[in-house]
Amino acid sequence: MSISGPTTNHNEIRIWAESWKVVPTELLPHVLDHEPAELRMMLGEQARDRVDVKMLTWEEFFLKFDSLGLAFVYDDERAGYNEILQIEEKSPYRHPRYRIANT
Repeated sequence: MSISGPTTNHNEIRIWAESWKVVPTELLPHVLDHEPAELRMMLGEQARDRVDVKMLTWEEFFLKFDSLGLAFVYDDERAGYNEILQIEEKSPYRHPRYRIANT
């Protein structure tokens, strides 16, 4: 396994996603009990078939990604493996339950 990241570089994330044919998505509902939305990268065909997923434009995704203080981890060798992590101290949604890694 060749894990890369965490990264917040938009270009790096987009290039990786396009190479694995994954798209930026958001799990619905967008707001539940004042919790932040959950962003994910999913195969486009899977995202289109799910009613609980909203496909995002790259601009929408990165606006939410940055405002939530997230970072991206991925594997160049394992098909589509990725994680979106909460690492930024500045996130307005900082809560121990969301924090996976601190830098």
